[in-house]
Amino acid sequence: MGTERIHFIGIGGYGMSGLARVLLSLGHPVTGSDIRLSERVRGLRQMGAVINVGHRVENLDGAEMVVYSTDVPEDNPELAAARERNLPVFHRSEILAGLINGGRGIAVTGTHGKTTITTMIGLILIGAGVDPTVVVGAEVPALGSNARLGLGGYVVAEADESDASFLRYRPEIAVVSNMEPEHLDHYGGDFERVVEAYGRFLAGVKAGGLCLLGGDSPRLRLLGGAHGGRRLYYGLGAGNDLLAEALCSEGGESRYRVRLGAKPLGEVKLRVPGRHNVVNSLAAIGVAMETGLDFAVCQRVLEQFAGAKRRFEVLASAGGIRVVDDYAHHPSEIGATLQAARELEPKRLIAVFQPQRYVRTHLLLHDFAEAFGDADRVVLADIYSPPGEKPIPGVSSARLAELISAKGREVIHIAKNEDITTYLQTIIRPGDTVITMGAGDIWSVAQALAESLVEGGRCLELGVGS
Repeated sequence: MGTERIHFIGIGGYGMSGLARVLLSLGHPVTGSDIRLSERVRGLRQMGAVINVGHRVENLDGAEMVVYSTDVPEDNPELAAARERNLPVFHRSEILAGLINGGRGIAVTGTHGKTTITTMIGLILIGAGVDPTVVVGAEVPALGSNARLGLGGYVVAEADESDASFLRYRPEIAVVSNMEPEHLDHYGGDFERVVEAYGRFLAGVKAGGLCLLGGDSPRLRLLGGAHGGRRLYYGLGAGNDLLAEALCSEGGESRYRVRLGAKPLGEVKLRVPGRHNVVNSLAAIGVAMETGLDFAVCQRVLEQFAGAKRRFEVLASAGGIRVVDDYAHHPSEIGATLQAARELEPKRLIAVFQPQRYVRTHLLLHDFAEAFGDADRVVLADIYSPPGEKPIPGVSSARLAELISAKGREVIHIAKNEDITTYLQTIIRPGDTVITMGAGDIWSVAQALAESLVEGGRCLELGVGS
């Protein structure tokens, strides 16, 4: 790539905006379009990108190359026009592959934990003065955005398994956090095809590179055993190569000792709650050890680690009430997030969940029903569905509420986000933790609730997101 004028269709998405930010930093003129303004769009405009709201053919004027994502349909007017004009058209993963494959790539994939692990790795490398390029699937306050261009050679990025685009990457280090049935709509409803794709991803690691695998997953261990390259297992189980020992969690913080093989590395203090984040930190430590960094850097950075937006993001915490927002949208993620919330010892834990997509809800309906065991009360919003997805008969939040109720949980279905906020305002009391979860727009409930608590004078310390 020279310095072509690059146009991004749907530039406001996390993956797209991160790439656009890196390409702007490399000196490329960038244009783009999206259906709405967002903080990410505003940030790109401040960097010099020309971005229009709405998808129109004229937005392509002057573009020499076009980038799109899986979420952009083929009948999008800009994508269709780009193909008609024979402009070079690339999927976002092809651009990211150019960065990962051309540098010292560190690619992080798995059903859960990608964003947190990628962020931890990036911040550790930055803390060590390595100056990596980092592309993350969320806003990271410590980075000031969701991406940065570095000059040190390392490229740390999430590798998306949802559409199999991670098969384009040839990293030097690959991290696979876990492997569970998810995104089955792309894989014909067949989990074995998902497993096969992960195997192909591992096979693409550069010769002499390392695969760091979540060793507490039996299925991932089987897959790792079939992989002929270098591999290292990390986790909480005794059979892992990189292990957290003497784990103690209290008040939302964790302390644990880390051992690599027979070698004790030292103690880590982690401020973000949850055993799953302890495991995430082990993946980051494993990468740091592979790159030759001192363990003391890991200790220092992880103790300061405050997470990414929508990853157990505390929006309000005072006056006896805590409001948390999280991206959890898979049953295992919900369970882990609620378990982490329990570490904060609330009097009541109120879980607000917005299912995403009819097909995911259909395939995982009974798993979702089992996921809320740590919640005292469950509030379900309507299913958040992208334009064009057709409802599936019998698949609804009302049906999920029936199944959760049958498990002995107190549950209510409220269709609209604004009505959920009103409901929560009437029931919350000191000692409650309210946590919103989902990949759609349920974050707006947490934000509105936190803001209403401020206005009512019920909270003293706030970190309300934008």
